[in-house]
Amino acid sequence: MTTSRRNLWVGIAVVACVQTAVLGWMIWDRVQLLTYGREIELEVVPVDPRSLFRGDYVILNYGLSRLELPQGETTLDRGDTVHVTLRQGAEGAWEVAGVSAAAPDNTPAGDVVLKGRIRYASRPAGAAPTANVSYGIESFFVPEGTGRDIEKLVREKKLSALIAVDADGNAGIKGLIVDGKRVYEEPLL
Repeated sequence: MTTSRRNLWVGIAVVACVQTAVLGWMIWDRVQLLTYGREIELEVVPVDPRSLFRGDYVILNYGLSRLELPQGETTLDRGDTVHVTLRQGAEGAWEVAGVSAAAPDNTPAGDVVLKGRIRYASRPAGAAPTANVSYGIESFFVPEGTGRDIEKLVREKKLSALIAVDADGNAGIKGLIVDGKRVYEEPLL
């Protein structure tokens, strides 16, 4: 075998190893989030879109998907990262306690910070600026044939999502809850 051919095979092996390592890290990162992330339960609000190409899945929307930005905030815009501090209310529901462009330095015990990306921001004259924020927890794949049933539960406001949040504010859906009982669980692998 010539040197150039040997170098080609070594290069292919190196590329394959790097790709395998990257895929392994992505899987490991997701498993770590779902296994060790702090669990919070968020109420789901109805949304209607559907796709024929993605299989059975449910689009989820949350009350914290549409946020009021801090008064005078002019720098946050589409594509920017936003940090949303959540605090558990008296009745157990998680509510927005703060919104900022930078991660808070000190988060009170019991609070959770979610990192999201602004889909769009609106600054109407005479009104508080608002933003539509995506957290990466807006869709959930479900067993085939159950998507419509789950959408019905969302419309009836009987569904909530169990979310795992890591220390950096990254979130992942751990499962779905109907009337206080877990009915779907996200597989770790």
